[in-house]
Amino acid sequence: MTFSFPSAANALTAKAARLSVVVTALALLMSGCSASPAGKETSGSGSQKYGTLSVQLSWLKNAQFAGMYMADTDGYYKNAGFDGVDLISGGSSATSAEAAVVSGKALVGISSPLITAPAITKEGAKIKTIAALYQVNPFAIVSAASKPITSVKDLIGKKIGVSDSNTLVWNAFLKANHIVSSAVHTVPFSDTSMLTTGQVDGYIGYTTTGAAALKASGFDAKELMMADAGLPLVGETLIATQDSITNHRAELKAFLKATIKGWKAALADPSRAVDLTVNDYGKDQQYKADQTLLTLNREKAIIETKQTASNGILTISDSLQKGTVKTLAFAGISTTTKALFDTSLINEVYAENPDLLK
Repeated sequence: MTFSFPSAANALTAKAARLSVVVTALALLMSGCSASPAGKETSGSGSQKYGTLSVQLSWLKNAQFAGMYMADTDGYYKNAGFDGVDLISGGSSATSAEAAVVSGKALVGISSPLITAPAITKEGAKIKTIAALYQVNPFAIVSAASKPITSVKDLIGKKIGVSDSNTLVWNAFLKANHIVSSAVHTVPFSDTSMLTTGQVDGYIGYTTTGAAALKASGFDAKELMMADAGLPLVGETLIATQDSITNHRAELKAFLKATIKGWKAALADPSRAVDLTVNDYGKDQQYKADQTLLTLNREKAIIETKQTASNGILTISDSLQKGTVKTLAFAGISTTTKALFDTSLINEVYAENPDLLK
């Protein structure tokens, strides 16, 4: 029995699999002169006008970007000063977020620290993470409820399916928990049928399309969140160039404000967000409404936390920044919070618009 779900994990895992391509592209871009970001600011009469906003998505248009669909549909981007918004689909053969913002193809890109940090440290890309949608590491170890893996110690002696693109995260998880690789039998992973037919005891998946989705399709499953087992990491991060942060600050803040409003609307009205995803922005992907709603509900759990209740959606606490850097170190990626993050923009947005916290 095989279960197939529209995977939000693809937004990160496909990019991780082609990291060398991203690095090569960035090297070529960095060798030339920097480009101005798409949506260059122009003066308007009485209010700011920024032209068309371009955002490089991390994957195909699915529920991961539902807040942006709402912001576009409800006019939040236009009210913020943009003539319109171009949400550029990602995918296995698409331009990476890092390359898109460095080249000026997009003002903002959606990515992951696992991709952005090496672009900064290895290729000298002048980019920063300015906000994060996912406050909780979305990676999880999914297992059958009949033989659940509910703690790190349960992994010993188990057979775990790991795709090539998740090897980096898996190795970091083992290192963070002081588990030698020989203590767990790691095998190549293809699809969820490997779990449902008993070929593996568990696999590395994404909480948005993991155990909950399997249960909805008739297979009772459990999951161990990596964030609960020593591996904190922000996800669905928003990145921009240092040049944009310095010279297009108002434009970026306008984008962040509108995006916050869009996500608040999507989480408050999930049925409408699902409709926009399935029947409008992601119509060509032929998503199913029930599975999309399931994904969005799981997203809500990792978007809204105690931290965001106090500080707001898209913010990144100091402790989470430090935790992310520590996780990257377990993955063999050395960086600092100062090199990777600049949260001054998102903090200013909330300071200037306290009503966004309501």
